[in-house]
Amino acid sequence: MRVAVIAMVVTGILAMLAYGALLVLIRMQAEAQLNNQLAFTARQVSALARAGNLTSPIVSGSPGLIQVQNDRRQVVAASRSLVGLSALRAPRPSVESPLFQRVCPGARCFTAIATRVAGPSGPLTVYVLAPEPGLFPRPGLAVFLALGIPVSIGAAGAWRWWLAARRLRPVERIRAELDEINAADLHRRVTLPPKRDEFHWLVMAVNATLDRLEAAVEQQRRLVSDVSHDLRSPIAGLRAELEAALIDPEGADLRAALAKTLKNTERLQNIVTELLVLARREAGLPGRAERVDLGELAEREVARRPRRVSAKVDAEPGVVARVNNVDIGRVLTNLLDNAARHADSEVIVTVRREDHVAVAEVFNDGEAIASEDRERIFERFIRLSASRKRDSGGTGLGLAISRDIAHAYGGTLTLADDDLGTRFVLTLPLLDDAS
Repeated sequence: MRVAVIAMVVTGILAMLAYGALLVLIRMQAEAQLNNQLAFTARQVSALARAGNLTSPIVSGSPGLIQVQNDRRQVVAASRSLVGLSALRAPRPSVESPLFQRVCPGARCFTAIATRVAGPSGPLTVYVLAPEPGLFPRPGLAVFLALGIPVSIGAAGAWRWWLAARRLRPVERIRAELDEINAADLHRRVTLPPKRDEFHWLVMAVNATLDRLEAAVEQQRRLVSDVSHDLRSPIAGLRAELEAALIDPEGADLRAALAKTLKNTERLQNIVTELLVLARREAGLPGRAERVDLGELAEREVARRPRRVSAKVDAEPGVVARVNNVDIGRVLTNLLDNAARHADSEVIVTVRREDHVAVAEVFNDGEAIASEDRERIFERFIRLSASRKRDSGGTGLGLAISRDIAHAYGGTLTLADDDLGTRFVLTLPLLDDAS
């Protein structure tokens, strides 16, 4: 509608300008034609006056009112309609060249031509007049052209309406296909137009957005499923311990029941804490980056709280990275907790430089992880069967969160080959002194 209205307004303005220009052109043509006719009549009468053959009234087959005056402004001869009228008061030419002028003897104006001629009895002035062409010298043609203005406006509006509708038809098809896609049918995609125009790239962008949306929804579904599954066990354990204590409060071992309840509560707390960290990361809330000495940070995290297997730190001095202290501290804590759960007797943290990269390794001498599971352990809520048997307190989120944090700071977190146990390798861009 907007395109059609704009086209009609523009066409109307251009049509009015063209109509005015055509009227001016027609009037100029009419004036030129009238001037030629008056000049022709003036030449005929001048020839008669020069030969002394003037008669009154003057009979001429050419259009125009004729009046011939002498130097005393006396009418010598005139056409039939001017016989008996007073002499025309109009300028005379100084030479024999014709003088075109506009004269208004009364309420009406005329186009006149004056010619100086030498007659047998003295100089004479020949005036030939005709009414001026009006604003519409050709009324029929003016009316015909005026009718073309609304016709051209309507045609322009209809043409632009049809063209815009035809051009926007792919958008309507895209909208119809998008309306058919819902949350339960996110695998569908909009059909690509065959022509590689802007609508083709629009559909490409829409399909890419649908890809991301499907992945996000699938991730959310998987997260809800995993969370509900992992929360079910500690909640069921809490309920069972509380119900057993209520059934036989006298015979229950209160200390053992409270210990089991505390263990399940700690697991619930760990899961909720890790979920909050995960939500914070996915919400795009990065921590403030600062200069962090990885060796000192590793020593602080090792000494911060005791674990089942104490860790040893072997760190080169001055291994500095620009990261957030809390984020990387969480990564090291997750790796240390994981190593302490699976180690037999030893956990070693190594910090060193390696080709402009800061490297922190966490090694434990426990059972090595199979090659097919080395990437699965970084997925959310993935806990291997061996891990569940050894320690049921893990959340299955620590390694996934740690890898996300490492990637956020331009680093990596991988599981290296080691026949003696398990070795996690954290790499971060090294910050040298010049930087």
